[in-house]
Amino acid sequence: MVFEKELKKLGLKDKEAAVYVACLQLGPSPVQQIARKAKVVRATTYVVLEALQHQGLVTHFKDEKKTLYSAEPPRQLMRLLEKDREVIDEKQQELEQILPELQILMKAAGGKPSVRFYSGREGIHAMRQEIIMYSKPGDVICNFTPAEHLHAVFPQDHDTFLSQRLSKGIKARTIFTTRSEKVKELFFHGSPLDNKLSERRYVAPDNFPGSSGMTIYGDRIAIGTFTGKLMGVVVESKPMADMMQSLFNLAWSGADSSDQESQKQ
Repeated sequence: MVFEKELKKLGLKDKEAAVYVACLQLGPSPVQQIARKAKVVRATTYVVLEALQHQGLVTHFKDEKKTLYSAEPPRQLMRLLEKDREVIDEKQQELEQILPELQILMKAAGGKPSVRFYSGREGIHAMRQEIIMYSKPGDVICNFTPAEHLHAVFPQDHDTFLSQRLSKGIKARTIFTTRSEKVKELFFHGSPLDNKLSERRYVAPDNFPGSSGMTIYGDRIAIGTFTGKLMGVVVESKPMADMMQSLFNLAWSGADSSDQESQKQ
C-alpha cells in the first residue's frame, strides 16, 4: 500500500500503517469498509483502530446507528516524532544521572587509561557528541582548533555542535588558527550567548600548523584529524588530561586575544 513503508519508519506497525492509509483514502467509514480497503481482518481492524486513536491519528463518531472512523490530518504524524524525542530526552536524563557512578565503577577496576578510536566523518561527529554528553552546564572545555579544516568537514551552517554546547550552558576556551580574515572575524564575533560562554584566542598558522584539533574536557582528551583519512581518538585519563590542560594554559597565555578583549568590554 502506498506510503505504508514510510509510515512504518515513523513507528507505526504494519497493520497500523495499512489501516491509517485506508482511513485517509476512504474518509469517514465503518469498520468493514476500512478492513476491506486495508486488507486486514475485521476483528483485527477494531484493535488497530483503537491503537491509532490512542496515538491521536484516528477519531470515531456516531452517524445514526453506525460508528464511523475518520483519519486525523496527516500533520498529526508529527506527534509520533515528538513522542520519540520525549523518550530520548528522558533516557538521556536518566543516563546522565548514573554516568558518574558508572565512571567510578570503571575507575575502580584499574587505573589504566581508556582509549577509544573513531573513524570517518560520522566517527568524528560521534566523538564531538560525546563531548556534549559528558560535559555539564558550567563546565569549561578547552580547544585547539584548526578552523578552516574543521569547517571543511563540518560546514558552519550545518554544524550543530556550537548550538548544542550553548543550549546546555557549557563554556569554552578556544585557541584557533586560520589564514582567512573572514573566518577569524566569525570566531571573534559570535552571538550574545556565544560571547558570554566562549573565549577565543588566535595564533598564526605558522605557529600552529597541521590539520588536527584537540579538546580537553573533564578527565578526557579528544583528538581529531580533519583532512585525508578522518579519524579521532578519545583518551580518558585524569593525569594526561591534567597535563594537557597545563599545556593549554601555557599556550593560552601567549595567544592573541585581539578583538576578543574589546568585545568583552
